[in-house]
Amino acid sequence: MMAAINQGDLFVSTSVDPPLRDNRDAMEHPFLSLQKRRTKPISYVNDKVRIDVYAPEKFGIATIWDWDIIIGLASHINDAIEGGISTSPRMSFAPYNLLKTIGRGTGGKDYRELAAAIRRLRMTTVITNVRAEDGAGTERPFSWVSDYAIPTRYTTVLTPEDHQGEADPTRPWIVELPAWLYNAITRRRDILAVHPSYFDLTSGIARALYRLALGHGLARQPGVWNYRIDTLHHRLGVTSSRREFSRAVREIAAADTLPEYTIHIAKKDGHETVTFIRDRGKPPRPRRGVYRP
Repeated sequence: MMAAINQGDLFVSTSVDPPLRDNRDAMEHPFLSLQKRRTKPISYVNDKVRIDVYAPEKFGIATIWDWDIIIGLASHINDAIEGGISTSPRMSFAPYNLLKTIGRGTGGKDYRELAAAIRRLRMTTVITNVRAEDGAGTERPFSWVSDYAIPTRYTTVLTPEDHQGEADPTRPWIVELPAWLYNAITRRRDILAVHPSYFDLTSGIARALYRLALGHGLARQPGVWNYRIDTLHHRLGVTSSRREFSRAVREIAAADTLPEYTIHIAKKDGHETVTFIRDRGKPPRPRRGVYRP
């Protein structure tokens, strides 16, 4: 039985339809699984960054779809800051409101999936030197959710889907974010605006490509950005072969469903290269939200 979270320093979200925000660091590096039910650890190293991500096989590594929850929480925190409201890494929210924020349904299955995603975010462990300054150079493993409290209601039979008991959507849920992530959200330069249509993307690779383009800064800078397909394959931490990955990217380019961006693939200097273009012809981000204390 999990100990109760201290109610002392608790941010209670009351924002309505907040503008969507996400953390830039998590866009630019392979912290998340792009497939569901991945148990194989993610290990990524380049000349500056080292990342290791793992989780117990029972839960699996947090996915890019699970990350929608972090986008939702970050958006509520940012909206509160915009309204001059004090926030905290420990946040209380109505699960119905969070599901609506991230474009999900609000049926029984949606609440079960929300609870399962929060568990994966809690059980996934990250070791990285990104934002090492937050730990004064000390290696400190963390999870995307430091703690949580999901109220349950009585059920006579436990099922595989509700092995912890049935989550109660009628009472507030509590999630606590780690200092690494909360600090990144509250430092305003480290969060970026997200188009709501991002939640409509069903492909993990398509979601990762959008977030990579957003994190690179194409939303703020004119021009294009080129990436070799083999480098991109490594950068996203995918488990499929490079050939399968290339085929998936070609399908995404042909469908042209990424919000705000268009991508093309062509041979350049003997290498298959993906070109990202900020597409001003696509629908802009709609205005969202009014903070109501």
